[in-house]
Order: sequence, then structure tokens, then C-alpha cells
Amino acid sequence: MLNAPLDQFDPTIAGSFASDPPPRFARLLGEIAADVRRDSLSVQLPLMAETDQRELLTQIAVPTLLIWGEIDARSPLSVAREFEQRIPTATLVVIPQAGHLSNLDQPERFNDAVRQFCRGHPPRQAI
Repeated sequence: MLNAPLDQFDPTIAGSFASDPPPRFARLLGEIAADVRRDSLSVQLPLMAETDQRELLTQIAVPTLLIWGEIDARSPLSVAREFEQRIPTATLVVIPQAGHLSNLDQPERFNDAVRQFCRGHPPRQAI
């Protein structure tokens, strides 16, 4: 991905969508990719991939919504299930027929999941 010439850089990143990216997002993804700082990303990606912070998940003490695409090839459902088990307050919603970018693949289902979660966890009044 980072080694591709600028004119061949694919902003959709294989496995991010259930199939081809929805056409209405192709231009947006291209614009985002144009702003990527490759030098920064080449440092960030290995750090994210190599850093194991699973022990921190058990310390999350607020209601946590995990939304996962059913056919996410970038981060499979086994990862979602592990997060769900380790985060004490986790709610996992699996979006059918969605890949890694479930918010773009299935925006209505994604938004419904967020709305339902928020309705079940209204904000508390500050004291």
C-alpha cells in the first residue's frame, strides 16, 4: 500500500468493503487518500500492528459499542468476540453483509446500531 506510486494508490484498501466500495464514497476515499502523509503512516501502521494492549481492555468502565462488519477481512469477527469478552461493558453489533468499513458499506444499519445504543445509554447529568 505505502510502496505504490501515488497514481496507483488504492484508497479502498483490500478487504475494507464487502465487495466494491459504494460508488458514492469512491471520490471521498480518493480525497482522503490524497491527504495521507506516507512518512507518518509508515511509522503508525507497524506500531499499531505490533502493539499489544489487550490488558487495557478489561479496564474500560464505560458502556462500549463495538460495531463489526460480518465479512470484515481486515479485522475478523474473532477479534470482535475477543474485545466483547475482555471489555466488561461491551455491546457487540455485527452488521450483516458489511466489511471493515461497515459505516460506509451499510450506513443505515450502522446508524441504527448507534442510535439504539445511545438510546439505551443516555448521558448522565453532571453533578
